[in-house]
Amino acid sequence: MNIERISRAGFLGLASAFLLVLGGCALLPEDGITAKFNDQPSIRKTIAEEDHEAVEMARRWPRSEWWRDFRNQALNRLMDAALRDSPDLRVAVARLRQAEAFADFRAAEMRPAIDSRAVVVQQRFSETDIFGPLGGQTATTAYVDPIVFRYHLDLWGKDRAALESALGLTRARSADLALARLMLGSVVARTYFRLCAADGEARLAGELVSNAEEQRRLAELRLARGLDTRDPIHAAEQRLAAARQRKAVLDAETLRLRHKLAALAGQGPDWGLSIPVENSLYAERFPLPEKLPLELLAHRPDLTAARWRAEAAAQMVKVAKTNFYPDVDLVGFAGLRSVNLKDLFLSHGASLAYSVGPTVSLPLFDGGRLKAQLKNQEAIYDAAVEAYNQTLLQSVQQVANALADWQKSHAEDAAQAQAVLAAEREAGLMGRRREAGLATRMQALDADAILLEQRMKLSALEGEHFEMAVALIEALGGGYDSGAQIAEAAVRD
Repeated sequence: MNIERISRAGFLGLASAFLLVLGGCALLPEDGITAKFNDQPSIRKTIAEEDHEAVEMARRWPRSEWWRDFRNQALNRLMDAALRDSPDLRVAVARLRQAEAFADFRAAEMRPAIDSRAVVVQQRFSETDIFGPLGGQTATTAYVDPIVFRYHLDLWGKDRAALESALGLTRARSADLALARLMLGSVVARTYFRLCAADGEARLAGELVSNAEEQRRLAELRLARGLDTRDPIHAAEQRLAAARQRKAVLDAETLRLRHKLAALAGQGPDWGLSIPVENSLYAERFPLPEKLPLELLAHRPDLTAARWRAEAAAQMVKVAKTNFYPDVDLVGFAGLRSVNLKDLFLSHGASLAYSVGPTVSLPLFDGGRLKAQLKNQEAIYDAAVEAYNQTLLQSVQQVANALADWQKSHAEDAAQAQAVLAAEREAGLMGRRREAGLATRMQALDADAILLEQRMKLSALEGEHFEMAVALIEALGGGYDSGAQIAEAAVRD
């Protein structure tokens, strides 16, 4: 009968504890999230999808090492150096390592923890406290616990949500690293193409200086022979001064661009002086698909990073909601306790002590702290979603603008190539007329100067043409594969 009474008392105790746990839940407020992910904007008039073959080609473009499609060995070596030695890229790598370490910490918190502890303290016990015979005495107390066990019972998924948030931030950092690589590579390629164009223009400007010097010499010779006035000399001197000034500007520009490339590669200014200038080869056009599918926007690392940050923020909202529920930790220890150091190991088991059981925290009243924390996390999530939406809009606009600039650049190149061809024909015709005695040397030099001017314009436009190609590659993500990153993360998890 006594056993029955004890069983009933235990059952009532457990039932009371269970009801107390359920009643310990703080009142969870209504959902305060207002932001929603936007659908991808339509740009059908800019990017067509009817040609399935072109769509498949576009999905394979650009590749991760997109700069190799320019078939420029100097650019390849420069890019390898920049991606290896750039301090900015090393900062991004360090931030990724930091995020990975935090995710590992979150994962470790989900596992049981077992450690040991030993405390030896000399203390005096109060005569007016509850220590009984020890009151007023001084003793050396010892606590030796070879096993101290702690395990958090994740009843509401709090630890799992925190881990998912940390993993989301890690993936966002990985996308940030890809973005840093893309931005660095894009700046390096554009700067190198600008250097090539400026170097070509500088060489042509040198020929233009020689042309202007020859025209001044002929004008002085004609004046000395009484065949002309001094006016042509003044005009020739003005053209010569302008040509020299132009060459000086271009020489300074090439030097500045070399210094910039050296800094991007993590090197000193002198390193950039040895960068060779080589012509980039391509067919009639850069190997770009004629039609670009909308799915290519998924290959943008900034868009992927924004999405992962929003997902991480959503998990932190879950964490804030679980704070309204009771929290249970399973704790225990096994060891020796004694207020007399000599009896700690000599008491034949009398010093043995152990404990195991749950520790329950009930959020009964917190002054509104939990609601404030949840409201804060919901606001962070809303901001992350809107940041994603803004990045999406900017991505679509950047792709459309880059495609328009690329098409414009191609048209300008074609038109300027025709202008150069016409100038070459004119210069050739003038040379033949001079050989036949139907034109003067000055007229032939004028035709050559016009040809040099047209070639300088073509050099500048060709540099811009390559820069526009790089801008389009950047807008499309530079070959970044978010699907591969997600698959890799799933395997790692």
